[in-house]
Amino acid sequence: MIVTRHRKRRRHMLRRFGLPLLALAALVFAVTWPPSQRVIANGPLKPAWNAGQNVVAVVGRPFSFAAERQKIVDRNRTIRDLNGQLEQERQAKVDADTRIKQLQQQVASLSAPSVTPKVSPLPAAPKNAVPAAASSAAPGFTGASPAPVTTADDAKRLAATWAAMEPEKAAAMIQRLPDDEVTRVLAQMDTDSAGEIMSALPPAVAARISRASAQVSAVSNR
Repeated sequence: MIVTRHRKRRRHMLRRFGLPLLALAALVFAVTWPPSQRVIANGPLKPAWNAGQNVVAVVGRPFSFAAERQKIVDRNRTIRDLNGQLEQERQAKVDADTRIKQLQQQVASLSAPSVTPKVSPLPAAPKNAVPAAASSAAPGFTGASPAPVTTADDAKRLAATWAAMEPEKAAAMIQRLPDDEVTRVLAQMDTDSAGEIMSALPPAVAARISRASAQVSAVSNR
């Protein structure tokens, strides 16, 4: 048995599908090519062109809506990414400003170190002790030894008494008290009265009381 190929069937299929495809390609070309598109839109086929545009708009509306929605989603994603980058840059700037402030504080502390004068502590004088310079500084003073200053009220009362006395008599009384009690009383007096009494003291006694006052101020400021 001999089998032969039928070439006519291939030609028949080519005519069957090829001609419609060529016609469809020619129609698409005529619709998309601008010169032919203007001729169709403005010519006798204008009603059919308009109807076709309406059909295409109705049919393609879901696709266009989906495309617009996808554009909106992409735009929102881009905006979120940009906002994230902006927040990161802002946080980086805040961290940089904080580091700059810390470095400035370190530089300021290194360039201007605090210098605290060292004052050697003086030996505490016993209460009711009479300094050796008292007899030479205030000859003829025969008053009794002043009462010890133990409370803030005692210091205030004694400060008022010294302010009302003559500076020389107050200076003579000061020399009969320990330095720590003298500094507490002078701290309760105004600057002018305390200055007059300090001027009436012997230079050595005045220097010793000034050192004691400076030491008390340094301790209170710590």
